[in-house]
This record gives sequence, structure tokens and C-alpha cells, in this order.
Amino acid sequence: MRQMSKWERIKAVLQGGEVDRVPIGFWRHYFLQEWAPRRLAELTLDLHRRLDTDIVKLTPSGMYPIQDWGATIRFGRDDHSSPRWIEAAVGSANEWEALPRLDVTKGAWGRELETIHHLATDLEDTAPLLMTLYSPLTIASMLCWDKDSRGRVIEDLRQSPRKLHAGLETIRDVVLDYADACLEAGATGLFFATQMANYDDLTPEEYREFGIAYDLPILESVVGKSRLTVLHVCKRNLMFGQVVDYPVDVIHWADRVTRPSLAEARQMTDKALAGGLAEETLLNGTEEEVMAEAGEAIAQTDRRGFILAPGCVISTRTPEANLAAARRATEIIAG
Repeated sequence: MRQMSKWERIKAVLQGGEVDRVPIGFWRHYFLQEWAPRRLAELTLDLHRRLDTDIVKLTPSGMYPIQDWGATIRFGRDDHSSPRWIEAAVGSANEWEALPRLDVTKGAWGRELETIHHLATDLEDTAPLLMTLYSPLTIASMLCWDKDSRGRVIEDLRQSPRKLHAGLETIRDVVLDYADACLEAGATGLFFATQMANYDDLTPEEYREFGIAYDLPILESVVGKSRLTVLHVCKRNLMFGQVVDYPVDVIHWADRVTRPSLAEARQMTDKALAGGLAEETLLNGTEEEVMAEAGEAIAQTDRRGFILAPGCVISTRTPEANLAAARRATEIIAG
């Protein structure tokens, strides 16, 4: 089979067709340098080119959605030290109704638009460029985080639902604005992440009311505009059945640590799937173990409708030799 371009490979994956090799992607944080748009663009592009990956996922600071709403943050001093929440942006349920609608072209949101512009200009549409967006309920959860707790949004959801709904409406509208702004800045697709679609945090009824109801307007708004939309379902004990019909092109989750397996998910949907690599194996495994894991994941999907990727963002200390081994596995298996 002739060698495909990166876009040809991804389009074939979305159609469930044959590929010359399974596409692959990696993404990581640069905790010290990710505050500088041009530098983050350079680092992201360099990783893509060194490893010859097929998708470029921009991974800005996870703080970007909450900075402009007033969270107090302690920033890391090197690329391996993540920022820390100190004081929540939303200190009580009474503050949800006063949450202002932000101008996404300014502040932290605007900073990441600049990063997209630099990266898109240098990438020249040779591969999909995905910007990371967070679901409204995920952002609401982060707005409640402080140095002591990360669970208060669930308390508001159950004790002050009307007030939380008011906040979620504002957040939804900001993310709607931002999805359009990201695509206008040069992103060719979106990586939409939810951390709340799991049975450990919510009931299915709660997730439908506070999660799905706010996710769908955003995802539906980019149909026909985003050339590649990936849904990332974070954490364990997932409500996979609740999100499997979202209007996205690819579903991505940490299949090595939580169900469904890739093979199980293939029975649930004909959408493309992404995953197959455990971040722990990439960090601490041998090159042989990484290649074996990659091969087993590709076998589960029969090399169709699949993007090989870690289950979540990789550790900043992941050996590049292991990443190269995973990329090498796609060539060996293709042959």
C-alpha cells in the first residue's frame, strides 16, 4: 500500500478504511514554558516532528479555563512541576449566578488563541491540529478546586442545582464562543475533555442534567466546522454508554485502566477509537513492553478506525525512547 499523508491516514480512520499504518499521537505539558504562546507552539511542533506523529494536540496549561474567573494559582518552577490550586474562583454556591461571561479573545483564553495561530502557521495543515477544550461541568468543577478539596461542585449540584445551572449556562456560552475562536485562529479540530462522566462522581441522571445538557450544544455547534473532533472521557468507572453517541469523530479514554476495552468499545460504536497505551508503561516500561502493548491494542481493533495514543497526557519524564518505540511499532505491524 502506498504511503499516506497524515490527513489521508486520519480520514481513512474516520471512514473505517484501510491505512498504510495505524496513526499515532502523543501530548504532554511544559509547565514552565507553556505560558509563552510562541514557545509552547515551538515545543508542541518539535515533539510532533521528532516522533513523526499524525495528530498535533495542543496541550495548554490546564489552568487556562479558570484563570480569568479569578482562581488563585501557584505556578510551577520547572517543566516537571505542575501548577497548584490555592483558592477557588467560586467559593460558594451563591457565586454561580454572578459568574461573568468572559471575552475569549483576551486574558488566558486569548493567550492560547495566540498559541494556536503560531502553531497553525508553522504546521501548514500537514496534520490535524486539535485544541483542548473542557466540558462546562469539568470547568465548573475546576472553578471550585482549592488546596484542600476537589469535590465541592458535586455538593452544589445536589444542594443548589438552580444556582449551578446558572453558572453552567454562562460557562457553556463562553466555551461556545471559544470553540469558534479556536477554529478561526487555525485549529482544524477540537479535543473535548470531560472529567465528570463517571459513576464514582455522579449518577446517570445527574450527568444527563448537568453534563450532557451542556456538552451537546457545544459539540453540535462545531459539526461541519471542526474537521476532527475527539471526545476525551477522563478518569475511571466511565459512563461510556452515556457519551458514546456524542456527535464526535473519535472517542478517547484510558482503556488500559478502565473499561471498556478497545474490543468492547468496538462492539458499542462504529466511531473511531483512540488509546491503547498506558501512561505508566510509557513512563516505566521497557521499549519491548511498549511495543507489545501497542501491538496488542492494534490487534484489538484490527487496524481499522483506530488511533494509537496514551490514555491521557503523558508524564513530563516519559523517556523519548519509549515514545519512539510505540511509533516504531506502527511500522512493524503495518509491514
